[in-house]
Amino acid sequence: MNRPRLEITVLRDNQAREGLLAGHGLSLLARTPRGVFLLDTGDSAETMENAERLGIDVTDLDALVLSHGHYDHTGGLRALLARSGAIRIVAHPAVFQRRYRIDEQGERTYIGPPLTRRDLRILGARMELGAEPIEVVPGVMTTGEVPRDYGPAPESPHLVVPRAGEMVADGFPDDLSVIVAVGAAMVIMTGCAHAGLVNIVAHAERLTGRQPAAIIGGTHLASETEERIAEVARELRDRGVRTLAPMHCSGERGARLLEEYFDGDVVRPMTGDLVSIDANGTMDITPASGWSDSRA
Repeated sequence: MNRPRLEITVLRDNQAREGLLAGHGLSLLARTPRGVFLLDTGDSAETMENAERLGIDVTDLDALVLSHGHYDHTGGLRALLARSGAIRIVAHPAVFQRRYRIDEQGERTYIGPPLTRRDLRILGARMELGAEPIEVVPGVMTTGEVPRDYGPAPESPHLVVPRAGEMVADGFPDDLSVIVAVGAAMVIMTGCAHAGLVNIVAHAERLTGRQPAAIIGGTHLASETEERIAEVARELRDRGVRTLAPMHCSGERGARLLEEYFDGDVVRPMTGDLVSIDANGTMDITPASGWSDSRA
C-alpha cells in the first residue's frame, strides 16, 4: 500500500552537490499526490539552470509560492517565467514592498524583488495575494501573515523599508510559510522564517489543529545567540516537531547549534537533494533523479 509522502527537490540552497550551482538563496520544488508547487525561486537564474541539470520540467507547476519579498527568494522569477509560461503566484500583498540592507558605513543596497507586480503580469503571472491563508493545491496552504504571539522574531535591524520619508526596521508582514498535510501529519516549509519559527509553528497549529511533524527551510537563526537557539529548539520539540531540516539563512553555526540542542532528528539537505517526508515526519535524503557529475 502506498503511504502518504511529500517529495521536495532542492533547486537552490547555499550548499550544493557537485555539478550543481550553490548560491545565497532558496528554492524548493514540492510534489504531493495532489499537485506540484515551487516555494521561492532562489537568488538568480541559476535556480533554473539547476532544474535543467536535474531534468526537471517546470511547465507542470500548479503554483509558485513566494515566502517573502527578498531577492534571494525572488531573484529567479524572470528565468522561471521564461520557462513556465503563465503561472499562478501566491504571496502576501506586501511582497512587493521596496526593501534595503544598510551596511556598517550606512550605505543602502536594494534587496527586494527584481520585478514589479506589473512586470510579472506582462510575463504571464496570475497573482493571488492575500494576508490570510490561501490553498496552493489540495492539502497544501500558506500560513498567511503570521502573528508574533510566541516569542520574538529574529532581529534584523540592518534590513529596512521606507516609511514616511524615513528608513525603519522591516517587520516582514509578508513572511509566510507553507503547510502540507502528509497523511495525518503536518509538514511546514519555510522561506526564511523572519516571523520566528515558534510563531510559525504556533500559527500553523491554530490553523490546522495539528502539531507539526517536520520543518524544512530557512530558520534565520544564523546570528541568534546560542541561548536563544537552544530555547527555540526546546520549544519546537515540546510542540511535537520530530525532524528539522535547517537550510539557507540558518547558517552553518545555526544549523550546528540546532543539531546540538534539538532533541529530535536534524538533517542537512542541499541543492540537488530529493527529500522524502513521510507521515511520521521522517526525512529520507537521496540525490535527485536526473543528477550526475557529467552534467556540470
